[in-house]
Amino acid sequence: MSTADRIERERLAKRTRILDAARELFVERGIAAVTLREIAQRIEYSTTAIYVQFKDKQDLVDQMVREDFAAFANALHAAAANVADPIERLGRLGDAYVEYALTLPRHYQLLFMTPLDAASDAPEVHEPTGIDGYRVLLETVRECIAAGRFRAELRDADGIAQAIWATVHGVVSLLIVMGDTDAFHWRTPAVIADLALGSLVRGLLADPTAPQRPKRTARPAPRRR
Repeated sequence: MSTADRIERERLAKRTRILDAARELFVERGIAAVTLREIAQRIEYSTTAIYVQFKDKQDLVDQMVREDFAAFANALHAAAANVADPIERLGRLGDAYVEYALTLPRHYQLLFMTPLDAASDAPEVHEPTGIDGYRVLLETVRECIAAGRFRAELRDADGIAQAIWATVHGVVSLLIVMGDTDAFHWRTPAVIADLALGSLVRGLLADPTAPQRPKRTARPAPRRR
C-alpha cells in the first residue's frame, strides 16, 4: 500500500468515526442541540480534526444525510431488481426496509425519526436522495394498479404507497425503540413485518386468495438499538 493510499484510508476511517459519533448525538439530543465540539469530545478528537473533514456543522449534516439516504435507496433498488411480479416486489422491498432499519438503527433514526429541517437552511439538499427510495415503492404500487392486482376502486398510488410505508415504519420504529424490552415477548422482525405487511397487502388485492409472494428467503434482520 502506498503512502497516499494509507493516508486516504486513515482519513476515511476518521471521517466514519466522526459521522458515527455525530449520528448518535443527533439521535440522542436532536441535531440543533449538538455542537461540533461535543462530537469531537465523544470520540476524543480535537474540533480542528472535524474541520479538516467538514467545512462546518451544516456541511457535516448535509453529507451525512445525503449518504445515508443514498445507502437506503440503494438497498431498496437492489431488493427490487429483477423481480418481475410487483406483488412479490412489495414483499422484497419490505424485507430490505426492515433489514436496513434494524441493521443500522442510528442511521434509520436520523433519517426517519429525527427532525432534519431545524438543522438545515436548505432542507431540499436531502430531498432528491430521500425521495428516491420512496419512488421505488411508488412505481411498484403503480404497476400493481396498472396490472389490476389491486381492487378496482384503489387508484391512489401515493396513498397506497404511504400506507405501506407507514406500516413498515411502525414495525421497525417499535423494534428500534422497544425491541429489547422482553416483557412484550417480541416475535422476530421477520414474523412481525410479514404479518403487518401481508395483512395490508391482502386487503388491497383484487384476488386475496392469490399467492402474494414466495416463502421468505431473506435472513431475518437483527434487533439492535
